[in-house]
Amino acid sequence: MNNRPVTSREYKLMLNVDRFRERKQGAQIFLSLIEFLIQKEGGTILEKQNQEEQRHTSYLDTPELALRQQGFALRLRKEALAADAFQLNLKYRSSDRYMAATQDMSSPTGKTKFEEDILPAFVSKFSQSTTIKTDKVPDISSIEKVTTIFPGLRQQNMDGKTAVKTINNFTALEVVRKLCKLQFGEPPTIKASLSFWYLKAEKDEWPLVGEFSFDYDTITSGAEDQLEEFPSKVVDGANRFFRSLQSQSGWLNLNPTTKTAFALEML
Repeated sequence: MNNRPVTSREYKLMLNVDRFRERKQGAQIFLSLIEFLIQKEGGTILEKQNQEEQRHTSYLDTPELALRQQGFALRLRKEALAADAFQLNLKYRSSDRYMAATQDMSSPTGKTKFEEDILPAFVSKFSQSTTIKTDKVPDISSIEKVTTIFPGLRQQNMDGKTAVKTINNFTALEVVRKLCKLQFGEPPTIKASLSFWYLKAEKDEWPLVGEFSFDYDTITSGAEDQLEEFPSKVVDGANRFFRSLQSQSGWLNLNPTTKTAFALEML
């Protein structure tokens, strides 16, 4: 069974959205909190950002959720200001690294990544995903159309004529707020951000769901035959920061879930 090198590690914590009714004010207070915790754990803030970006996010599947039953998630994003405004992403996620690594996620025009997600208390999930960027809405109205873009899905033997539609007819207005860049002693740089989902026209109301995440990339080339390498000082600092954050229970919803799981399981 083949493996793949991990290209990045991303730590994710779901937020108590009651703290972010006033999003900008809540984000500023939260930034002050994580700045204190980062310094407490020996890290350094390199740059404060507090920049917001907006996009529309939806997940698609068959009426019987055939993709989800096979472990896949199909996401469509429309970026507000990007030239290639539409991003179609196919992801397979598993706690078993080898199951995630061996999926055929190939696409003629896509970029594939293999990442580790870390959820509370300290649970690793591995995801392989391929993203297609385009300036127009991709035709993904059926399984046959989806497998034209992602041919590896044909191995799942799904009926090509089956319609593919937005799950629960739900499209979130997603607001992503970049918070800061930081380091624990040496590169790579760690990037931290907040993400909130709203009903389309209600971004000034309470968020439906919120997430804090921070991530860093491997310092190796990412070649298929090269094992990933993450400096021990960075890993140790990031792990201690992650555990320290989990003691801030008033700010967090400590369910071991993600925005994707919210879309697929909770709506």
